[in-house]
Amino acid sequence: METLRRIDRTIAVKQEAGSLGSSRWSNKDLDPVPANQRTWTAMDVASYWNSDQMAPATWDLGSTMVGLGLCAREAIPLSFVAFFVIGIVLTLNGRIGATTHCSLPVVIRASFGIWGSYLAILVRAVLAILWLIILTYLRSMCRWLRRNEANANPPAEGGRIVAVMTGAIWPSFLKIPNTLPPKLGIDTQTIIGFAILWVFQAPLACVPVRRLAYFFKIKAWSSYILFGALFIWAMVVTKGKGFVLTGHFDEKLLPQGSRSWAMIAGLNAVTGLYSTVSINIPDFSRFAKSPKASWAQLVAVPVFGCIPIAISICCAAAAEQKYGQQVFDPASLCSLFDSRAARFFAGLGWFISTIGVNISANSVSFATDITSVMPRYLSIFRCSVLAGILCWATNPWRIVTDAPQFYSFLSSYPVFLAPVATILATDFYIVRKGKVDVRQFYDPEGIYRYFHGVNLRAVVAWIFALAPNLPAFAHAVDPTNPNPQPYTYYFSWYMSTFGAFVWYLLFNYLFQPHSSFVEEAVYEVGTVEYTESTVASSAEKGEVDADKEYAAGVVAV
Repeated sequence: METLRRIDRTIAVKQEAGSLGSSRWSNKDLDPVPANQRTWTAMDVASYWNSDQMAPATWDLGSTMVGLGLCAREAIPLSFVAFFVIGIVLTLNGRIGATTHCSLPVVIRASFGIWGSYLAILVRAVLAILWLIILTYLRSMCRWLRRNEANANPPAEGGRIVAVMTGAIWPSFLKIPNTLPPKLGIDTQTIIGFAILWVFQAPLACVPVRRLAYFFKIKAWSSYILFGALFIWAMVVTKGKGFVLTGHFDEKLLPQGSRSWAMIAGLNAVTGLYSTVSINIPDFSRFAKSPKASWAQLVAVPVFGCIPIAISICCAAAAEQKYGQQVFDPASLCSLFDSRAARFFAGLGWFISTIGVNISANSVSFATDITSVMPRYLSIFRCSVLAGILCWATNPWRIVTDAPQFYSFLSSYPVFLAPVATILATDFYIVRKGKVDVRQFYDPEGIYRYFHGVNLRAVVAWIFALAPNLPAFAHAVDPTNPNPQPYTYYFSWYMSTFGAFVWYLLFNYLFQPHSSFVEEAVYEVGTVEYTESTVASSAEKGEVDADKEYAAGVVAV
């Protein structure tokens, strides 16, 4: 037994002075951020959004809009509206993190319950790690990149960014023969590209979250240069002309042949893409100097979101005029440039962008979520290392090759996340009016215990909001499944969001959680040792005491 205890002490995460709760519910990565580590300003928040939005995934939304039959003058205003809508949700949830100084796995305990929070955590963690694995692979694929194969069908997401850079420096790289057996599902060029991307991405993913602001600033400036250069090139080639830029809605591209449905589908595509980030944001905003920094998102999200979409449509029109093919994929576009220097620097910009979005949208989210599952033994650093290992261990090339429907599953997954973001914001601002006790987030017997640790109001509201979209979700993953309501999927994010809002408010009106309410908000906690028994359960007392062992500061919302 002594040997087991020694091993346990060795592998357990060190509990620093001031750590809240027992090691079952917290560690230094899950505690409220100390005042000296709250360094993010509004500019840092804007840089974060630059990192997340000025990236290949947002660029690809341009092809989505054109595929719906919309031209630039229709798609760009539509995108701005969609980004502004999702920006409201992001700002509200970001302000929760900036106010409580806690990450999502902690703040979600107030709305879903101490144990019920694991539902929301695992829903997000699954998507985050899967996207991290798949995008790391897709962005490093090298097949179909040879110049004489430019017209071949490229793989999904155009993941040949590494090959663009490497081939520009050493053209012979694109002629490396495959020495791997076909049964592996990957060739020599691709595995080299995958390794190159992974070698740069994995260490950066292990950098403490509060220090990532420096990387996001570097990524922001590289994006300004890249997108500015591509826009100038597109305008020089097209001179502002081209059907994709100035044409009208093409009803042949949408089965319903309706401009209204095309716009609804476009709105849903934009908001759905950022469903993950709408609940990720507390993981970063908790490092803000002030809750006011979150308001920068109302401007940053729609502005930085529209730039890639607008430029991608312009570049597609330019490629059509100059090369005779409408190219939306970033790597395919860069591979068409005659200048090797242009191909390298454009590829480098996309390379940095890919790493930035993989870290901000996926790696940090997964690491934070899994840390909260076993905080005694796991930290964000350890989980980031685990995520890097999983990028290889899961053989993503087999997933992409053998399970094409899996990509449809990931693309349709936002219907699960939208209700979580809505419930989080509704609970904090409307149900509780911003009054939460941060200390109770770490007490399994405290006021957020609800029914055996689960807030049934949130869980049932999540299920009810999700249910109407399940048939369309199943059909999107596998077209052989029947879809009795095909139109609902065109606005699935809005349906899930509105449904979660209405159902959660209704359940809280009918069954008010009086025992979880507090008279005054407690957002600041002093650096003294805290255990599960320090604060008595307010569910039993009917009130929350300002424990004398704390230096608790009360902040109005």
